[in-house]
Amino acid sequence: MRKTQRFIAGASCPSCNELDSLLVDSVDQSIECVECGFTQTAEERDKSNQAESPKVKTAPKKVEISNIIRVNQLKD
Repeated sequence: MRKTQRFIAGASCPSCNELDSLLVDSVDQSIECVECGFTQTAEERDKSNQAESPKVKTAPKKVEISNIIRVNQLKD
C-alpha cells in the first residue's frame, strides 16, 4: 500500500493548539503536526480518547427503610 498523508480539516493539535495543522498517515493512522512536530500513534490516541470519554453513571442504591436512622429533634 502506498503511504499517503492527508490534512485533518478543522482539527487542532493537542500540543500547540494550531488549527488545521494535523496530518494523518493512511497506513498506520498516526497523526503529525506540521507546526510543532507533535506525533501520536493510533494506539496512543485511542488510549487518550478512552480516558476522556464520559463514564456511565450508575443508579443509586436503594435504601431499605429499616436501614434509615431517625433523629428526633432536640427540644430546648
